[in-house]
Amino acid sequence: MPPTAAYQTPSSGLNITILSAGAGSGKTYTLTGRMVDLLTSGVRAGGIIATTFTQKAAAELQERVRARLLDAGMTEAANELSGALIGTVHSLGVRLLQRFAFEAGVSPLVEIIADNDQQHLFNASLAQVLTESRIDTMNRLADRLGLTKKSDGEPYDWRREIRRLTDIARANNFTRPVLEKSKQNSWQAFAQMLPPAQPADALHWNNRLIALLEQTVAALDANDADGTKTTRDAAEDLRELQNQLKWRGELYWHEWAKIGKVKVGAKSRDLLDDLRQFALRHDEHPRFHSDIRQFIELVFDIAADALVEYEQYKKKRGLIDYTDMETYVSRLLRIDSVCDALRHELDLLLVDEFQDTSPIQLDIFLQLSRLARHSIWVGDPKQSIYGFRGAEPALMLAIIGATGGVKPENILRQSWRSRHDIVYAVNAIFTRAFSRLPPEQVALEPARDAEDASHNGATQRLPLVHWHFRNELDERKVPGSPWMENCIAAQIRVLLDRKTPVWIKKSKQTRPARPNDIAVLCRSNDGCAKIAEALHRAGLKAAIARAGLLDTPEGKLTMACLKYLLTPADALSAAEILALTGASDLDQIVDSRLEYFDQLQQGNDPGRWATSSILSGSRWTCAPESPTSAHPKSSTWASTSSTCAASSSGLETPPNGSTTSIGCAVMPWTTSRLANACMPQRRWVGSCSGSTNWRAQARTCRAAEKAPMPYR
Repeated sequence: MPPTAAYQTPSSGLNITILSAGAGSGKTYTLTGRMVDLLTSGVRAGGIIATTFTQKAAAELQERVRARLLDAGMTEAANELSGALIGTVHSLGVRLLQRFAFEAGVSPLVEIIADNDQQHLFNASLAQVLTESRIDTMNRLADRLGLTKKSDGEPYDWRREIRRLTDIARANNFTRPVLEKSKQNSWQAFAQMLPPAQPADALHWNNRLIALLEQTVAALDANDADGTKTTRDAAEDLRELQNQLKWRGELYWHEWAKIGKVKVGAKSRDLLDDLRQFALRHDEHPRFHSDIRQFIELVFDIAADALVEYEQYKKKRGLIDYTDMETYVSRLLRIDSVCDALRHELDLLLVDEFQDTSPIQLDIFLQLSRLARHSIWVGDPKQSIYGFRGAEPALMLAIIGATGGVKPENILRQSWRSRHDIVYAVNAIFTRAFSRLPPEQVALEPARDAEDASHNGATQRLPLVHWHFRNELDERKVPGSPWMENCIAAQIRVLLDRKTPVWIKKSKQTRPARPNDIAVLCRSNDGCAKIAEALHRAGLKAAIARAGLLDTPEGKLTMACLKYLLTPADALSAAEILALTGASDLDQIVDSRLEYFDQLQQGNDPGRWATSSILSGSRWTCAPESPTSAHPKSSTWASTSSTCAASSSGLETPPNGSTTSIGCAVMPWTTSRLANACMPQRRWVGSCSGSTNWRAQARTCRAAEKAPMPYR
């Protein structure tokens, strides 16, 4: 498929009905009705392909349609509905690949790489192309350009820029020539925002900067007429920059910009003008231009090399990921035999949430639309939230334009979810925010007017209230966290204490608000945690999404050990084991890895990296739970009901630093490569039942202090 094929909107043959469905406008109800009507008029239930964004939404749609069919007495169609392809885009793609495996050139037992594994594999491919020279250059450029100076909650890492670029490239099926062209366009677009570079070389700029700094600092110190603190602080800042320049031999570009922002007292402004004006011209420095260009080009080059390495890795092992799957399906739908088969079978294509489709997914839907007798696409550009995955609302607008626009009867105009005054407030905001869309596709009419009029107790209160908190000490400044969180929690407490009435749909009456009636939206998970803490301080219970078991340190350790058991050459899992158990810190792991590569380059055979560290760093033995029972250091337990206490010669507490197990699995710290599964008990104690002897597959709990069991 050509790289830009996903963007090519066909000029004809688009048999698509577009439904514009805003939030709460009865989309699922409408889709159910449309599907039932089509099934009644002759559409075959087994000839339906419906894509939704989640499996839950797919199951809900299928159940609603089945229920409506059963109510209408269409039992046969309701039973046949189980044969319809209703699911996510990825599940649809897998089923199509399995069916047309020969045409696609893949195994009929195709398995998609899990997201987490895909990330690890790509990181390994990236590590292969990140030479020491490239890493040093990228770190130096990131420092010089000031990218590492500030961060939004986490340190800046240029590797994330490479990751974003590769995600976009793969989502759009960009080839290397396309990336090369994008690299050139990227620099050319950036260069247009810069003034022309001056012909003077870097030495001339540095000498001029040194001279101006010395003159300015001396003039400020000698200016007895200005003894203000502002001027003294400015002189001190300039002295620090002067020392940096002498020590480093250059100033970073954000330090040049800092000179241009230095403020002094009114009586010293003339003394600073020459230096400030010169520093503000740093964007004319030829090296500033070259640094930006080199950074942009190197990001593209590393991304392109990493993609090639990643593709080779997968090809050698017969693996595909979700992006590969989408590419295969896109090509598959251009094969005549496949199109002929689907054309005779496909009666209805339903695409839900199509404003969040990526370009390559859009191409798949367009190909299927050409084959289907009926095609219904549902979307709302106001709800597009997956731009980070390659989704682009402009694609939805292009399809709407190519199909002649949304017909009035296909616009869901009523909001069944919110009170009328809230709907009107949202309309006033959204019609301005989405001015490119026709107002009728943005504004909704409330469907609960009559119902709300009967809620006298609930509607007497304003539907929208703006809380504006003021700092008693200084109204011009907002104190840091947790001041704002505490204010919000205190106000929620007031709402509950005042017994604010809420309307209950099921009982058709009002009651005082309860804590579980209130939801607080935050910008980040960290913000949610801070709000929850503030609510607890206010005496209120709060429920927030917690990290899953596999996201805990114990879960990560378990997964790393299992992966290491499966693939002993997995260096990433080995590093995780060393880090999570405290056997080595990050610096030691990096140094060890570099030393390992040095030995390989010298022609030595160091064996598998970190094996000795893992096997000797923490050795676990089994002992009966009773402290009075003796337990040999090397023994085999045949009873699956026996319990054992895991003890380490090097650790007095479990790897998470606690004396209580949290339900993790203590993995093969013995040289026998066995695992002792730890169940939650009051001590670091676990059940030996289910432990696996790697060679004999016996259900035993084996402890070994002597020679290691050979791995096969």
